[in-house]
This record gives sequence, structure tokens and C-alpha cells, in this order.
Amino acid sequence: MGPRATDTPDLGFQVGDHVCAFYSGGSASLNDIVVDFISRGLRAGNKCICFIDTPSPVRDRIPGELMPRGDILQFFTEEQGYIPEGYFSKDAFLRNMETTVKGVLSAGYDRVWLVGDASVVARRAVDMKTWFTAESEMSELAPRYPQFIMCLYDLNLFDGEMVMYVLKTHPRIFVNGLIITNPYYISSGQFSSSA
Repeated sequence: MGPRATDTPDLGFQVGDHVCAFYSGGSASLNDIVVDFISRGLRAGNKCICFIDTPSPVRDRIPGELMPRGDILQFFTEEQGYIPEGYFSKDAFLRNMETTVKGVLSAGYDRVWLVGDASVVARRAVDMKTWFTAESEMSELAPRYPQFIMCLYDLNLFDGEMVMYVLKTHPRIFVNGLIITNPYYISSGQFSSSA
């Protein structure tokens, strides 16, 4: 894939990005990332979807002038986003994500901003090979649509080995307030043969 134009130059997001970000220290640092991400999406007039378990601290911090009317901002729990049937299915997850994005675009939005906390997969003991295979395939799906996807990982729940899987499956990473190219990323085909 060739270089893409930066869509939000102050942060470095590019259309079709699948970005990972790490946090620790509980919900405060998670909320900081989500509030910043959502505020940028709302400021651009784009649809924003969050998969986080406690939306009210995020909603309460969105600047008043950005507080949306209608359904431009939607919150779902992590379970609703990742395991709506009560168990994780890679194929169902990818299908649901693509269906969601297509629905948003057909509703007239130019772009979709998706952000989700992956903590539920650790809490619910989802098979990590299956989860990261889905993340790897999401990196192939993301550039097909005008969207920004940010996946959040709690360093208190994901050990060093799992962090390496996160890095292998996300082409870009959020570090020190910027989105940068991830040197550890490998293609979906390479990941499947190495996992």
C-alpha cells in the first residue's frame, strides 16, 4: 500500500488507519485517549463509535460545543462491540465491523471514527491467537473504507508477549500524542503463518 495523505495533520491520522494505543493507570488514561479521539472526530463532523464499558466519564468531558445531536456519537459496551453473542467469533466480528461502517457511510457520513478498549478479550479469556488474527485481518479491511480505527490496550492486562502481538497486527501506533508508522507490523499473511 502506498503512502496516504494525512487527514488530520495535527495528529497524523490517515484515512484507513488501524492504530493501537497503550494505556495504564486505569480509566483516567483510557478516557484521556478516547475523549481526544472522539473530540477530533466530532469536530470534523464525522460519525464516532466507541466500545467502552463506562461511557459517562467520556461523554461528560466532550466540549459543550461538540456535544452531538442525533446519533453522530454512539457508545456500546465492549461486550456489545466484540462478543455480542456471548463468545468471540473472528468472522462475525469482522463482518459486524464492516456492516457497521457501510451503514454509517450509507447514512450520509463522510468518515467513521471507531475506538474500542480490548480489555474484555482478556477478562473473558478469549483465545488470543483468534483475537489477534482478527486484529491482523482488520488491518487489511480498514483501508477499504474512509475510517479511523483505534484499538486500546491496558498494559495491566496484556503482558509483554501480548504487547508484541498488538504491535504485529497494527500498522500504526499512537505514541506521545502522534500517530506513527509501527516498525513491528507484519502483513496478515505473515502473521497467519507465524502465529
